[in-house]
Amino acid sequence: MEKIFTNRKIKLLIILLSYFSIAGIMYLLIQNKSIWYGDDIYYQFQRIQGISKSLKQGLLPSISTINFGKIGYAVNIFYPWITLVPFGLVSLFNSNPISAFYMGLFIYFLASLLISHYSMYEFSGSHLQAAVFTLIYNFSTYRLIDLLSRAALAEYIATIFLPLCFLGFYETFFRNGKKWYLFSLGFGAIILTHVLTTFMTMLIFIIFLLFNLRKIKPFKEHAIALIKAVITTILITSIYIGPFILEELFQKFPKPDPQILQGLELTKFLKVTLQSNASRFVEGNLYNPGLIVLVILLFGIIYFVRFDKLNKKIYLMGLALFVMSTNLFPWHVLQNTPISVIQYPYRLLIFATLFVAINGSVMVKELVEYRSNKVQWTVVVVCGALMLGIWVGSFRAATINTMISDRHGMIDSKMIKEDRIPDSYLNQYVPKETLNYLDSVTKHQMYINNKVITAVPRDNHGTSVVKVKKLRQGDDVNLPMIRYRLSHVSVNGNPVPFWKSTRGTIEFKVKQSGYKNRVVISYGSNKLYAGLVCLTILGFLIILGDIFLQRRLKLIEELIV
Repeated sequence: MEKIFTNRKIKLLIILLSYFSIAGIMYLLIQNKSIWYGDDIYYQFQRIQGISKSLKQGLLPSISTINFGKIGYAVNIFYPWITLVPFGLVSLFNSNPISAFYMGLFIYFLASLLISHYSMYEFSGSHLQAAVFTLIYNFSTYRLIDLLSRAALAEYIATIFLPLCFLGFYETFFRNGKKWYLFSLGFGAIILTHVLTTFMTMLIFIIFLLFNLRKIKPFKEHAIALIKAVITTILITSIYIGPFILEELFQKFPKPDPQILQGLELTKFLKVTLQSNASRFVEGNLYNPGLIVLVILLFGIIYFVRFDKLNKKIYLMGLALFVMSTNLFPWHVLQNTPISVIQYPYRLLIFATLFVAINGSVMVKELVEYRSNKVQWTVVVVCGALMLGIWVGSFRAATINTMISDRHGMIDSKMIKEDRIPDSYLNQYVPKETLNYLDSVTKHQMYINNKVITAVPRDNHGTSVVKVKKLRQGDDVNLPMIRYRLSHVSVNGNPVPFWKSTRGTIEFKVKQSGYKNRVVISYGSNKLYAGLVCLTILGFLIILGDIFLQRRLKLIEELIV
């Protein structure tokens, strides 16, 4: 038995099979004939629908032509779409959109487990600590809340890459600058997933650097590593940030879903944390990190003196973020600052969970590191069973006779087939001018010489098509389609000049009279997107080339020695 635990290949195989099994258990537990009714599930599922359709047609996702009000909504220009592609790829082989959705989740369950383990192993050099960290982090209550109750799918996926991102940050600035590519891959993946998580991650990096600038030694080596990381991050994310920047510079957009910054009420917050309550906010719950995180924080107070300097800082950051999510922190002071874009302070719990999971893994490892391998891995199994049990309990409590399992709110096959998934957040990625006219736009009111006509566009291979009768030369046409920088309009196959109307929509003058007219609205630039795809590929090739070169140099050094 001892040989099994010490054989590297067998140990890795056991770890892989274990994580595959855990991902399978999570999948079997969460999958359903319908999709659970979380806060933002309609929004996220419509995004997946649009991306799936684009992939089936061999197109890159851009404006929404089948949902989101059918107003040419550019959700995939402003909201990163790359990490939703796995759901779309699954749909190429699975015609059932609900089944494809849960299969996509299985892929991410497995990816999360593997990335977590790899990141902590690289950080600590211990498979034992990596396994404990992985279990704590992946069975955390807040990540379950993100996935199930909040249905904040993009934020959940972003948390998958946080361990890799913070590992890369640590290597780039404080340890081995040659591993800068980890920072680029981790941070790049977050950028390609969720903008707000990107913003919060940058804030934490800045704060940590301000307190640790003197520890960046040798400074030149780490500065060069940072430059490499920044350049390659820009390259690998260019497929998203290119169109995003173009549109942001083209016109003004409203601040997405502004909220009053307010921490959670402390007493109730601690109560639901003890319960690991994962039900929805509207049912009286407060989103929380769960019992395991709270226990580790409490034990950390006692264990604090035994932590090394780095883990003391990690503990203090985790504790500070935990407290900052409550009403103990004066959030009103930051209401009129850029910080307010985070909307909900409880979002900081994703970072608190990450840091606390690191501390928890350190404590467990140091508790058993001088015991036999059999004892060490027995402890891991016991910890895993305990945390899985709490996770399962939280899931069942949140889904039995609750709003999450309300059959009228859940997405089922009939709702999808009848196209009854409600549109949401249509006021986020439209020009400021559109806000006062959004009702007329979503009702598909087209104006021809100021005369109102209802014109519902239909999808045709990634474009929106509006059919209009009796157009005369010189007629002014104001379409119920949003005007963006890369919008294009053609009438009966001929491109026409157009401009932004007072509604923020597309407006043009008819160049030639016609009885039956086919107006096509499209988005994008083939040359631009081809260039951006090339830049993204170039970024990954640079990373692969650097990894290959480093390994060759290391091999040569070993041969010389």
